[in-house]
Amino acid sequence: MKNDIVTLEITDITPEGYGVGRIDGKVFFVADTAVGDICECIILKELKSHSFAKLVNILTPSRDRIESDCAVSKRCGGCVFRHISYDAELELKKNTVKQAFSRIAGIDIKVNDVVSGNPERYRNKVQYPFSCENGITQFGYYARRSHRIVSHSSCPLQDIVFTEIASYCAELCDKLHITGYNESSGKGIVRHAVMRKNRKGEILLCLVVAEKHRKLSILAEEIAKKFPQIIGIHININKKRDNVIFGDETYRLLGVNTLTDSLCGKTFEISPRAFYQVNADMAEKLYSHASTLANRKEDGSIILDLYCGAGTIGLCLANDSDKLCGVEIIDAAIENAKINARQNGRSEENTLFVCGDASVGVEECKRRFGKPDIIIVDPPRKGLDTAVIETVVKASPEQVIYISCDPATLARDCAVFAESGYFADSATPFDLFPRTGHVETVVLLERAGSTI
Repeated sequence: MKNDIVTLEITDITPEGYGVGRIDGKVFFVADTAVGDICECIILKELKSHSFAKLVNILTPSRDRIESDCAVSKRCGGCVFRHISYDAELELKKNTVKQAFSRIAGIDIKVNDVVSGNPERYRNKVQYPFSCENGITQFGYYARRSHRIVSHSSCPLQDIVFTEIASYCAELCDKLHITGYNESSGKGIVRHAVMRKNRKGEILLCLVVAEKHRKLSILAEEIAKKFPQIIGIHININKKRDNVIFGDETYRLLGVNTLTDSLCGKTFEISPRAFYQVNADMAEKLYSHASTLANRKEDGSIILDLYCGAGTIGLCLANDSDKLCGVEIIDAAIENAKINARQNGRSEENTLFVCGDASVGVEECKRRFGKPDIIIVDPPRKGLDTAVIETVVKASPEQVIYISCDPATLARDCAVFAESGYFADSATPFDLFPRTGHVETVVLLERAGSTI
């Protein structure tokens, strides 16, 4: 019953960071617990098949448990694993991938150890929601399962300069009477501050606003004076009453249009809305691994990169002898990809980037270069639509390199590919988002009977 105190032994943890305990076969989900904890919990919400409870007291701590070094980790929805050792987290993420394939896809696949790196200060991008509470502009991260902002003074996942910039921006908003946005009422101006930092320390700032304001230029100028590492400030306008961060219109207030960064020895320009991995060091490890999976022809292969973003994956994987075609639905990202291709020595003879969906990409690739030998897919968390899988299978590549940010949708899609004769022998997880519940996974799907 709700508000009852129960004693639970935690036997598992979900990818969202909820410990799992059972009483008489009924499942209880409890945040901030670790496998092996024996604890007292109060029931918050009871459903037929499961209940949610809150940790009250730890009777016997897990051997994996550590003291969190973040004052707001229990309230913030980001670091769901900051209370357990990093080794335990990596093992949990490996098991998450294993269980996805066995439970969802019914596939017996070898899951390699998680490839990891530095678990602290790794993020090169932040997206801070802004709000106005009691007349004061606030920023932070959303609490778990809510849009309630948890304020903080420093996040151990990112460079402290991001927090300093956001804090100064909030102060200026109050001074200039540019109010933070209220999701409930739809009133207010500043909705998000999105920042990216390259390896040289240069920063691109994009303020997402509900409408234009005459003092936004003053706000930008003051921020740029305070933080000389900011080389460009953009405004994105989002008037919609939803939880999507960006709107369709973006314009530059001052400085440069794009941020330039290096990855795998290549140079890339990134616009405010273009996709770019938030953990550059781990992205290099992931792309290098994906490159070793690509079984190229001696005279070069035709590579099709779906969901190509700013072209990073394809440009890192393709050799000089390869033909590369990338496809993406965001115009600005495709323009970045074209620039990135030229900057990295590729020409129109061996490279094509087009704006469109997967079917457009396949047809354009065939028209310019011929049938693709290797198709790379790196979709959003929802995975691939059935129509996209059908398009890929119909293109009949020898290999499909699938890079996924969600083991569940990856396993589901691999089962669909298997029905069409594309099979995977192993999966390699990469911890691009340490201390959070996310894990990236790379799988090579090969066509049955392939002789490459």
